[in-house]
Amino acid sequence: MAQRNLAFVTGHARESESLETVLLAQVEHYVAAGRNNIVIVIDTFPNLEEATIAALQGLLCRASELQARVTCVALDDRIMAALRAVPLADSLRIIRRVDELPGAA
Repeated sequence: MAQRNLAFVTGHARESESLETVLLAQVEHYVAAGRNNIVIVIDTFPNLEEATIAALQGLLCRASELQARVTCVALDDRIMAALRAVPLADSLRIIRRVDELPGAA
């Protein structure tokens, strides 16, 4: 990867933490460190239930406020369709392959 301002977000949260809290903390941390291209590795999320969708919406909203660009890597057509139905999805770039990331060499 040629781009130095990429940051990868995963769907891992401890049982004591909400997924949305974890995602927001990750985005804020990465943007503060100068990483404005946030990549969500959706295949690491346990599911795409309502709570997960709400957490993603929160992430997209916060990323927009921080002027960060969000890209989502999704391998499955069903997942891609679900992501496109998320409010604020117009601000989410959905790709299948990592070499489609902005600035990928």
